[in-house]
This record gives sequence, structure tokens and C-alpha cells, in this order.
Amino acid sequence: MTAAMGAGGTVRPVSSPPTERVMRILELLAADPERHFSLSEISQTLGISHGTCHAILATLAGRQWLVRDRRSGGYSWGPALAALARPINRQAFRPELQRLFDAVGRQVILGARQGATVVVTDSVGESIAGLRLGAGFRIPLVAPFGREFIAGAGEPVKKEWLSGLGAPSPRLRRRLAAVLDEVGRRGYAIDRMSREYVRVYSALQALAADGEPDEITARLATAFADLTEVDYLPDELGNTERHPIASVSAPVRDIDGTATMSVGVAPFAALTAAEVAELGAAVRETAARIQSQWTARGEHEEST
Repeated sequence: MTAAMGAGGTVRPVSSPPTERVMRILELLAADPERHFSLSEISQTLGISHGTCHAILATLAGRQWLVRDRRSGGYSWGPALAALARPINRQAFRPELQRLFDAVGRQVILGARQGATVVVTDSVGESIAGLRLGAGFRIPLVAPFGREFIAGAGEPVKKEWLSGLGAPSPRLRRRLAAVLDEVGRRGYAIDRMSREYVRVYSALQALAADGEPDEITARLATAFADLTEVDYLPDELGNTERHPIASVSAPVRDIDGTATMSVGVAPFAALTAAEVAELGAAVRETAARIQSQWTARGEHEEST
């Protein structure tokens, strides 16, 4: 809002109607965040034309400020707003990351959700695989990536994440559903190390430079998910053999339970099932400590 000079030298505020329309939509959905509002309902309630309302909703959903339910077509409060409401200080949790690095001797990464992407905000150590995983590394939050952010979310969020693949095969749908259940059970996601992983991950980083996934991104993610086995299910981690592991990541949740950050370790090495479990436990423990600090800060902000 800017100021303009009115009659008699008085200063009057000048509003921005497009901005006000966006804010009114967000306020309407925030009043009942669990409810799905239809396009027509939002348009009629707020007196916004159907075409304008649709354009605003599509843009907000693309950034995951809102979530569109694929079955009903309704819109509800999106998970990206939690991260937007409380920006993350880049090095606020460096001591915890350093402690984890000292314990495991592998690169440690802190990722934060920003709209429809995940961006690395801080890291300790270096990757030996040639991937630039330092601060600023960004990938789109599209299936099958970012599973630790999605596993504990509601069905609308999971459907929105999966929809980034377009029309995945029944086999891939079943695989991702089982993987999300497993990630939620054990508390961390595992990325398999492969030539395809390194190449696609690098490509996704470049394609997501503008912060928003596009059709090419979706096709790459779909091809990657179809050509590789995503994550590990319990019976795929043999006790004696070694498994190529790129990363192990655990979520950090906000006061409302939304995963807004993740802590990851990038070994890029062959590990036994016991070593993976040990690494997962260490990552989960660090994520829990960061979560405790993060939520305590949020509770303090709300009380002041």
C-alpha cells in the first residue's frame, strides 16, 4: 500500500486491488484450513469474477500456498505457507549440523521448503559425488523427491505431490504409496545412489532455478521414478549385503505438524542395512533436536 495526497493536503492510502483479492482468498481459506472451498464458492463469497479467481487459485496452488483436491476440485490451506510465515535463518542450526557431521563423517544438509521447491539453506562437509549440495541447491518438490516432507501429510497434499508426475503407472502409484507409508513408519527417506540419480538430480536442479516445477521437470521425475526403484522397503534391505546409498533424510516439523525442513546426510557409499539404520537414527535424532528448538521459538513468537 502506498500513500497519495488528498484534498486539503491529507494523506490517504492507495490500495492494490489485485493484492487485496489474493489476501481475501487466503484469509477465507485460513478461517477454516481443513475445509475444501470450491472455485464457485470462493468467487461468489468474495465477489471476485470466476476467471480472475481461477487464475489466482491456480497460481497459489502452483506454489503450494493452497492445495487443490483432485477428487472434489476444492481448495484448502497449503503447506508452503507454514515455511513462509517463519523464515529460516541460514545458519541458525549450524551447531546441530556440525554435531551430526562429527558423528557420521559425511556431508550434512539442512533443506527448507520454499513454495513448490526444497532449497538447501546450510550444509557441513562436502559431497564426494560431484553434486553441488551447498546452500542454494534447489530441487522441485515433486514425486518421487521430497518424500520426508510428504509422508506425514494429509491425503490432499500427497495427491498434489503425486500429480506432479502426470499419469503415473499403477505400479509406480503402488510403489510410492508403500514408500510413503514406510518413510512415515521409520521416520526418514532413503535415496538410492545410481548414475541416473546423479544425472537426474543435477538436471532437476537446473530446471528448478526459477523456483517452480514445469512439464519438463515432471517428465524427468516420471522417467526417473519409472527407471529406478524409489527408496527401500523393509524386505529390500538385506542384512548382509551392501546397498548404494545417496542420502538419508528426516523431516523437521513446525508447531502444526507440517514438515518445513529436513536434515539429510549424503554418504554416497555402499552401506549395510545396519549402517543405514544407524545413520537414519542419527539423522532422526538431529532432526528432533532442531525441531525442538524451532517449535520452541515459534511458541515464544506466538506468546509475545
